[in-house]
Amino acid sequence: MTLFVGGHNASRAAAPRGVTRRRLHGTAATLAGGWAAAACGAGPGSGTPGTAQTAQTSVCRSRLEMFVAAGPGTPRYEAYSDALKSFTRPGCTIELSVVPSAELLAKITTAVTGGTPPAITEFAPGALRSWLASSVLAPLDDLFKRDKLSQNDFPAALWKYMSVDNKVWLLPGAEANADFVLFWNKQHFREAGLDPEKGPTTIAELDTMATRLTREQGGQLERLGMKPWDVYGIGNSTQGWGYAMGGSFYDEKKDEPTFTHPRVQRAVEWMGDWAKRLNYDRVQQFQTSVAVQGVPFFGTGRISVAPLVSVHLRDALKNDPDMQIGAGPMPGEAPGKPGAVAMGGWVVGAVAGGKQRDEGWDALKHIGVSDEGTLAVARRGGIPGYLKSPGLTELSKDALFKHYVDGVRRAEFTQLGFSLPGGWTSALVQEAIEGKRSVREAIEEVNRDALQRYADWKSKNKR
Repeated sequence: MTLFVGGHNASRAAAPRGVTRRRLHGTAATLAGGWAAAACGAGPGSGTPGTAQTAQTSVCRSRLEMFVAAGPGTPRYEAYSDALKSFTRPGCTIELSVVPSAELLAKITTAVTGGTPPAITEFAPGALRSWLASSVLAPLDDLFKRDKLSQNDFPAALWKYMSVDNKVWLLPGAEANADFVLFWNKQHFREAGLDPEKGPTTIAELDTMATRLTREQGGQLERLGMKPWDVYGIGNSTQGWGYAMGGSFYDEKKDEPTFTHPRVQRAVEWMGDWAKRLNYDRVQQFQTSVAVQGVPFFGTGRISVAPLVSVHLRDALKNDPDMQIGAGPMPGEAPGKPGAVAMGGWVVGAVAGGKQRDEGWDALKHIGVSDEGTLAVARRGGIPGYLKSPGLTELSKDALFKHYVDGVRRAEFTQLGFSLPGGWTSALVQEAIEGKRSVREAIEEVNRDALQRYADWKSKNKR
């Protein structure tokens, strides 16, 4: 069964399995050499909060190492690389060491236990509680306060991740994904007699539009209106549509999962109805037949409506620069509302046991809250999670990317893995979508399993 913990990783694949830190250090050392020339200025860039602090004028004792879960050539890796080129603490060099995301926590834990931790690392915010339970992160709240950063500098959902146990644990990284924003093909809308400038605001409108947008000939699909059960996998689909329809996955007062919430059941039933209506297997075969390597399904021009994260919008536009695209909030269904957004992406934090605390903090700030660093993130396709970032201002001027900015600003939900670090079995929902079991049976089993997993997790962990 598939165990779903945290949120999606929508970026391209990380380093291949089997690539070791030793081998990757050769690449990182080359990067560090390039950065060293830029790292001989008088201190952090002028856009970094807290630049007046005397601690920031000291030199680095040695190189700083940062673990990342995306390899060279991926938007996230290149965003970190670009951001750190303008990091100007005297004498500092920073090496990016690539560790596959599935191995990241284990490698960090081994390094901390062995007394050789990297200074800083990236990680998925939905996994925060698991990382805290492993005691691999160092709190940052004293430095955060010293440099006059504030809760109001960050989206509400991101602050929920940042401020667990009344301590600050992280800053935004190379992606603050707004899960999700909806996109549509304007030419398809015109051909179907729909207004290309107006997307759906309700689930009922989306249903009507998708029906009109789907085209088939002789039982064979030529174009798909939408594929609602595949918003970056069934786990994210359940989360995204569940929130859009007013569902809840976790009862904070009882501290337990609520996959049996009636609006979560409604969301899964709705996805299953569409899979049955379109013929699940036929849709899968159609998507495979039109797939283009490195291009999201939407970018092929064979599906009309789809949620996309920012790096995949860029991929779609790169594949077809002339594609006319509309964008807007995800539709909703009462008691849910249009524009429901969960905060995903990747964040950065300081590793416990590190001997370069001030230097590491300066690097984290440069990536997450400096003008130069957050602009680099925005220009590589990521969405900064710092609300004062000039990168958000720049992206807001783009007719499509401004919707990501709006989504990040209004994000109110966290990823399910944050509330349920024991994980949950999304494969059971997938079976319901494919018609192999009833929706009610599936979500009841998911909830029982999630309850047990969470109880087991709590019995083994302090958090």
